[in-house]
Amino acid sequence: MKKEYVTFVRRLSDLGDGKETLFIKDLTPGPRKYDTKLVRAELSRNSGNLPDGDTLWIRSETGHLHPQPWSIKILEELPPYAPGQPWQDVFSSLRHLKS
Repeated sequence: MKKEYVTFVRRLSDLGDGKETLFIKDLTPGPRKYDTKLVRAELSRNSGNLPDGDTLWIRSETGHLHPQPWSIKILEELPPYAPGQPWQDVFSSLRHLKS
């Protein structure tokens, strides 16, 4: 059974097909629902390109749900923190993880 996740982005153009580092929330019912993970994953707008991938729903910063889900295949779960300063923008901190 495929799992479902959601991620929030500033702009849909911030995401692209291929490998990305992003925060996702688990939508699986139960006590772990809404757990947030920082992951490196392979993404695809077309589920046919990742047949063994899970479902990823995309929401804007304001919560608007993109009508079509993407596919996600988690390659690596990263530590539950992002390096940087408390006042630093989290998205600029994540850029350092994309190496």
